Amino acid sequence: MDDKDREIVRLRRRIAGLEKTLQIVTGYSGRIEKNLKHLFEVVSDTMPVPLLISTEAGEILFSNGKAQEIFAYSEKDFQKLHGADLYEHPEDRGIFLKMLADRGEVRGFAVNLKKADGSAVPVSFFSQPLVFEGQNCILTVIHDLSEIRKEEEKRLAMERRLRQTHKLEAIGTMAGGIAHDFNNILAVIFGRLELALMMLSEESAVKKHIRNALTAAERAKEITRQILAFCRKTEEEHKPFYIKYAVTEAVKMIKSLTPSNIETRLRIESKSAIITGDPSQIHQIVMNLCTNANYALRDRGGVIEILIEQVSFESQKKIMIPNLSPGAYIRLSVSDNGPGMDKNVLERIFDPFFTTKPPGEGTGMGLAVVHGIVQNHGGAVTVESQPGKGTAFHCYFPLAAQTEQVCESASVQKSARSGKEKILFVDDECDILDTYHQMLTDLGYHVTILSESYNALDFFKKNPYHSDLLITDNIMPKMSGRELAWEMLKIRPDFPVILITGREIGEKNFSESGISLILPKPFTQNEIGNAVRAVLDKKCHGTDQ
Repeated sequence: MDDKDREIVRLRRRIAGLEKTLQIVTGYSGRIEKNLKHLFEVVSDTMPVPLLISTEAGEILFSNGKAQEIFAYSEKDFQKLHGADLYEHPEDRGIFLKMLADRGEVRGFAVNLKKADGSAVPVSFFSQPLVFEGQNCILTVIHDLSEIRKEEEKRLAMERRLRQTHKLEAIGTMAGGIAHDFNNILAVIFGRLELALMMLSEESAVKKHIRNALTAAERAKEITRQILAFCRKTEEEHKPFYIKYAVTEAVKMIKSLTPSNIETRLRIESKSAIITGDPSQIHQIVMNLCTNANYALRDRGGVIEILIEQVSFESQKKIMIPNLSPGAYIRLSVSDNGPGMDKNVLERIFDPFFTTKPPGEGTGMGLAVVHGIVQNHGGAVTVESQPGKGTAFHCYFPLAAQTEQVCESASVQKSARSGKEKILFVDDECDILDTYHQMLTDLGYHVTILSESYNALDFFKKNPYHSDLLITDNIMPKMSGRELAWEMLKIRPDFPVILITGREIGEKNFSESGISLILPKPFTQNEIGNAVRAVLDKKCHGTDQ
């Protein structure tokens, strides 16, 4: 065998050895690939986020346990799907693939995917190319945004409520000033009309027109009262009472005014619930809310449900209602199955003078008043509504502790009585002075009128016991009625004082300063007569004791 033949033999042996080595390596490589795939599947299933591997054509080759859990597909179900089947809007997959081709990877691609039941899941993609099982594929890690979106929606809802609160506060400040000036005008209108009635005989044809004018003035008085209830900021002398009595009385009245195609239901879950406040204002809340519900159901009929129940909030995180703190509350709900409201209406629903009713059918103050009253009682009001799904208002009031003296209904005003005492009346509005000087004189009182605070104080200093009672306007130039009263009380601590005002003010703070009574403008002859008699009789009884 020559050298050439020996070289050929050596080469064949080497080739045979390489083939055997290749077979061994190939065997190990297959086992390694199989083991790596198993390791990948194990690791993927322990990941807390969904993971998918798909081809560019849309075939889903792999899904981990978290993806199967969130989207409610089994591994086999996933493999039957086309990638576009997972998108709420299939065209979004085309956008995703273009981004991947242009950038080489995709980070933070926000889109809605679909679960097996068809419901949408907001997600964010993180994707990059990958060779899997010998194919060019796409590895996609999915971040479920559902909880983040819920928290964001809650945050936005809180911000909207806070903006609404701030807006109402600003409007309330302005409305309070307007109401004060308007009440001064109404006080003169009421007084002059009542004086005119007293001067006319019963046969006079003019009386009918004057009574109609008084009726119109009463409507104007109600509007300003609602404005002041809306913008009230100070705490009044509230008392504990059973809320069920105020609500029950209001519901009885509502039922008598409700057409037969509307059913009104009252459900009281907390029969012994006590809150601290004003029963007449709770009555007004129910009347306003039920009146609106009646209007919503007027053409279609339906059901209005009023519910009183106790709720508790253990922590601030669970409340999600501005101005409420953890604790126990009474929730007064008024709901209807009417047409509901859209988002634009809901955002303005508590704005003063905003109404969806035609001109002449609503002032737009009803819900603003409800908001003001509830806030003044230390609570909050929320609304739930969707077009076609009805509306529900929820008023939250702090639950009061059980006490021995609990009011069950509001007091009834007594008829005015006359008297002969001497009254010092101070107001910077000459028309008001002249009008109520005449009214009080007609009731038998001896009235001294003055238009300036300093002149009134000088008059009082010269003879502190000339008058039995001071009636003074609160807002006056140079020296307010409150300051005038305090100066007089320094000289004569037992001097009775009635403070009249066109604004809502804190009665508790003034009464603690010695002021006997606060009388809001405008008022009738009966109302001012009642106030005078109540204060003077109280002083007389106190002296006798």
